[in-house]
Amino acid sequence: MRVKVLLFVFAFNIAQSQSKFAFIPFEDMSKFKGRWNLKLEIPRYLGDFLMKFYGVEILPVDSVIRFSGEAKPNWVDIFFFSELNKWFGVRYVIGGKILVFNVSRFATGFPEMAGYESYSADVEIEIEVYNTFSGERVLIFGISGEVKEQGLGLTLLGKPTEKYTQFYSLDLLRFGSKEFNQTIIGKAMNKAGLEFAMRLKGYIPEAFSGSDESLREIEGVTELKVVEIKGKILHIGKQNLVYINLGSGDGLVPGVIAYVYDIDKKIADIEVVDVVDSHLSACKVLNSFGEIRKDFEVRVKIVK
Repeated sequence: MRVKVLLFVFAFNIAQSQSKFAFIPFEDMSKFKGRWNLKLEIPRYLGDFLMKFYGVEILPVDSVIRFSGEAKPNWVDIFFFSELNKWFGVRYVIGGKILVFNVSRFATGFPEMAGYESYSADVEIEIEVYNTFSGERVLIFGISGEVKEQGLGLTLLGKPTEKYTQFYSLDLLRFGSKEFNQTIIGKAMNKAGLEFAMRLKGYIPEAFSGSDESLREIEGVTELKVVEIKGKILHIGKQNLVYINLGSGDGLVPGVIAYVYDIDKKIADIEVVDVVDSHLSACKVLNSFGEIRKDFEVRVKIVK
C-alpha cells in the first residue's frame, strides 16, 4: 500500500504539489435518480470552476481518490488530511452535501392537440471546508442555482419540442461538457459554481494570494471556459454607484468584479451590487484611477 502511494505521488507534476485546495467526494442527499454520479461529478465541476475562474491550483477529487488507494467510508479523516498537506501542500479540503439536484417539467393543455410547457432546475449544496493542519471544519456555507424557463412555446399536435427531447436525454450528456453547460441544469450549476468561487475567496482571501487570474485557457475535467464580456457605462449615479448594460442575461450576479476602461487604460474597479435586469446592473466603485464617464467600456470575466 505504501509503495503504491509513493509511486503515485512521484508521478504527479511538481505544480500540483502546491495545490491549495483538495476536493473529496460529496455526500448525495438529493435523491437524484439519473445516471450521473453526483458524489463525484459535483466536486469535479466545482474544483474545475474554482481553478479556471481564479487560476488557483487544486487537487481534483479523482486524484484524491487515487492517492488514498482505497474506497474510504469516511473521507473526513485528520490523518488523511495531514498526508494531503505533506505531499501536495494542500491547505484546505473541500467536501459537502448535495441537498437538492432537480430538473422538472410542467406541461398544460391537451397532449394530442396543443399545450404549453415550462422547465425549472434547482441545485442546493452545503459546502464544508476543513483545515488540513487541525483537521477541523473551519467553514460551512450554502450555495444554490435556480433557473426557470417559462412559456417555452406551444406544442402542436402532440409533437415533442426541442426542450422536451433535451429534457428526457439530459443525463446522456457528459456532466460539465459544452452541451451540458448549455442546458437548464448546466446553467443552474454555473450559478452555484460562481457563488461557490466568490464566497470561498471572500471567506479565505489569503488562500488565493499569488493565484493567476489572467484570462487564459486552463485545461480541466470539464469544458467550462473563462471568457471576457464587454459592456459600457450607462449612467453615473450618486453615492459612488454606476450603472452598466450587463446583467443576469450576461451571467452577472452580485459580487462579480468588473473593470472600467477608457480605450486600453484602466480607469476603475467596480463591483456588481444589484443585478436589476437582463442587461442592467448597479455597481459600486471600489478603486478609481481617473474620472469615470458615460460610455466607457466595461470588461468582466465569467465562466461559461
